[in-house]
Amino acid sequence: MPICWYCHWGWPKPVAEIYKQALEKLNGYDSPLIFGPSHLVWADENFNYAEQCLEYCDRYTGDYDAELAIIRWSLEELIKLPVDLRCVKPEEYDGEHPELYPPPDGVEMVRI
Repeated sequence: MPICWYCHWGWPKPVAEIYKQALEKLNGYDSPLIFGPSHLVWADENFNYAEQCLEYCDRYTGDYDAELAIIRWSLEELIKLPVDLRCVKPEEYDGEHPELYPPPDGVEMVRI
């Protein structure tokens, strides 16, 4: 079973800040981010899929509109970041030794 690179190093600080702000807007309730249309981004740490997850937001309406607005906001903010800043896991990562594959120089990582 592979070892999560982001679990070892954390998330790029700008990505982590967006998540923290969304979580604050949800009063600490993370389920909409983790289980909603942004699951692929926030739960699976696929920060390059923000555009696709944003498309999923259009499929949800009704009782969750307030939460959906926050999810949408978080994805829109993430999209504003350059892809090379949101997706910093080295492509050559072997899936087993994250300590051997540090983040790029100058990228501050934050554990969530």
